[in-house]
Amino acid sequence: MSSKVDRTVIPKIKFTRDEDERLTNIIEKIGTQDWELIAHEMKNRTPRQCRERWINYISPGLSNGPWTADEDKLLDELYTEFGSRWHKIAEYFPNRSGNCIRNRYKLRQSHAQKQPSVEAVSSVKPIIDQPLYSEFDEKVLQTIISPPTDTFIDLFKFDKNTIDEIFAMEL
Repeated sequence: MSSKVDRTVIPKIKFTRDEDERLTNIIEKIGTQDWELIAHEMKNRTPRQCRERWINYISPGLSNGPWTADEDKLLDELYTEFGSRWHKIAEYFPNRSGNCIRNRYKLRQSHAQKQPSVEAVSSVKPIIDQPLYSEFDEKVLQTIISPPTDTFIDLFKFDKNTIDEIFAMEL
């Protein structure tokens, strides 16, 4: 099909279930070779939107289930070898899209950044080795549990007028 879809008319909105079903039905009839024709049949989507939706989300061969430890290990190894060439890495994951693989890698990276490093954790003294109270805490505790001294009591001596003023204040 030679006519291009006008991209200015098509807003970037999420695909609906009806659109996913319609896209699936169209692809079952005509295949995935002509995205221009598929977009024309969809009426309100660009060829790129249709292709990416199919490849990354609704193709029947895709697995959107949880990742296994083996898949995560393979992903790390392949990233070391290929870098961020997600579609190249996707060749080793027949049931995962490049987009899905990239999202998984980035999610794991963000979680790894939030976790304290082994060095940071090992430099922290275990609580069991730390004293229960610091020297300052001990002085405060003694002040609280000791009987008050005359100097301390003098700080809180008020005459009747001062007490009446304190209790007459609006808080």
